[in-house]
Amino acid sequence: MESGISQRSSCNLVKMSERFTKINEKGGKQYAHIYCARSEALKDHLVSNAKLKWGEDILMPGLSNITKNVQCCIIGTLFKHMDLQPSILKELGDDMNFQLTEEHTRYISEKDKLILEDALQRIPLMGNILPEECYTGCVVAVLGKQMESGQFMVEEYTYAGFPPQTHHIPRLEEDCYVLMVSGLSIGGKDEKTLQIQLLLDYITGMIGESLDNELSSKIVHMIVAGNNISGDTLDKESQSKAKYLTYKAEASTVQAMEDLDYFISQIVPYISVDVMGGEFDLTNHILPQKPMHPCMFPLSKRYLGKTFSLASNPYECSVNGVRMLGTSGQNVNNMRLYSKVDDGIRLLSDTLSCRHIAPTAPDTLGCFPFTKKDPFVIDECPHVYFCSNQERFQSKLQKDENGTEVLFLCIPDFHKTSSAVLLNLKTLNAEELCIDCNWSQEQ
Repeated sequence: MESGISQRSSCNLVKMSERFTKINEKGGKQYAHIYCARSEALKDHLVSNAKLKWGEDILMPGLSNITKNVQCCIIGTLFKHMDLQPSILKELGDDMNFQLTEEHTRYISEKDKLILEDALQRIPLMGNILPEECYTGCVVAVLGKQMESGQFMVEEYTYAGFPPQTHHIPRLEEDCYVLMVSGLSIGGKDEKTLQIQLLLDYITGMIGESLDNELSSKIVHMIVAGNNISGDTLDKESQSKAKYLTYKAEASTVQAMEDLDYFISQIVPYISVDVMGGEFDLTNHILPQKPMHPCMFPLSKRYLGKTFSLASNPYECSVNGVRMLGTSGQNVNNMRLYSKVDDGIRLLSDTLSCRHIAPTAPDTLGCFPFTKKDPFVIDECPHVYFCSNQERFQSKLQKDENGTEVLFLCIPDFHKTSSAVLLNLKTLNAEELCIDCNWSQEQ
């Protein structure tokens, strides 16, 4: 394929996801250790933020040393007791083709309760803190009093706040773009084949007018952010059949991966591409998801280590000095399931405020049982913080009280919206790129 672009910009790409890919621990451990590691990593930040918010002289006893009816600040990990939370019995019921409970779009109810716990004790929370607006697994500081009933009456609560941003946003002289797309869902029953081809042609400069080609020539990097093949390819029925009935059948994932490989191979000669795994991709299911194996990309792997890279989920990198951190969306989608918060930007902002990428893991979202260090803790604030496979495109440039500036970005599901995102690294302005195959016959 010959590109319609005579000269294309390049970029300086630095990968920073080592903590998600190199796991020097063994599995089979209890999950209590990851909560201890998380609390230990965030406790000092919460103490500082609580004193800044409520005064240096505020009492801060441990949960086991609280004096009743005396105002104090306590720090611990939130746990949500949810009656509707799915259990193993529910999963067994589905496998045996009978229903134990009704289906729910969200697992919240008026009976949900909040409990704060540390390494020694736990205490029920009430008052000015709503279960439906909180997330299990967050480490928080709460101000209030313990009542005679044993419950803690909350007046206010706070997270650790945005982490420090030690690297300032670079001042770039020229416009340059990162193209971000998720949810290609290749191999699905209603695959957007034409839209994917048009996206490819736009990137390579084969369609559009001169202004379009000028803009696409400034695309310096592309992130393919999860759910690259369709969930339809993961056929549970074929997995349950006897082997002698399926030994001649080819798994539908094989053709889907071949098509994905072909799509990537048409782009990597021109720009660098990072491919992240997602919920339906061929990698491990629990977080952090390791990069997919290069053997699945026989056409593209010629450019491996040059312009082609297989990335973890979560993924962190620096493009021309702009630090980017994001996920394929499982963390935000899971938080949405167990709260009434629907806005993707707020969910992203809350995870950054509590300095943790996936606070609901491991309670309602699968993750590796880390014991020494929780890699999902965010120690440094990125310039761009994104989640993919969302219902719609959203972006918001936000500053906190310390002047830390970060762009929150929700990447739409391409299969549902036929949209990708163009991020201008010079201005940190993101815009939706719509691939519309419908046109009017009116003159």
